[in-house]
Amino acid sequence: MNPVDPLHRQLSLEELGQLASFLASDSMPEESLSSLAMVDGYMTALIAGPDEVPPESWMPYIWNKEKSDRSCFSSETEEEIIRQFLVRHMSNIAMQFLNKPDEFRPLFATASHTSKKEKELAIEQWAQGFTMGMELTHESWKPLFADEETGMLAMPMLLLSKITDDYGTLSKDDIADMIELLPDFVIKIYRYWKQQKK
Repeated sequence: MNPVDPLHRQLSLEELGQLASFLASDSMPEESLSSLAMVDGYMTALIAGPDEVPPESWMPYIWNKEKSDRSCFSSETEEEIIRQFLVRHMSNIAMQFLNKPDEFRPLFATASHTSKKEKELAIEQWAQGFTMGMELTHESWKPLFADEETGMLAMPMLLLSKITDDYGTLSKDDIADMIELLPDFVIKIYRYWKQQKK
């Protein structure tokens, strides 16, 4: 892979800010992936998961094209920029797992947050995005959940996403431990599918 290919350059802080602003704007339809944390979790699940999913399959779900036919973009230029940002971010997650999987960190762990509440929301949204990524190719994920031991690898994402009532039963220490261990669980999921593909 050519390291100078513009589609593989890591997004700058300014570009991440532009993408975050677009995702949080009124341009996005209801039930779309409305934050950078959510998109990062979504993409991570696709990269760490069982299938190679092309952009034409994963990208429409970011703006929920299943339920909205209206364009999210004010111009063709804006559409091209946002799509490039998304492809570049996806590419960088893929390169992270390909080259240094043990150093993987979700975006919420490396981004700056203005408050504890903002970080907690970013973690929840990241986990929601990850579950959406699993759902996109849910049939292919079934072998992971067929075994109790490997199925537990996805539990932090399912619990932290608050899609079940189980989150309310966790202590603060349980939640803190789960957040700290989450990158390791993602890495193990990636290694599980890598082994399955062999």
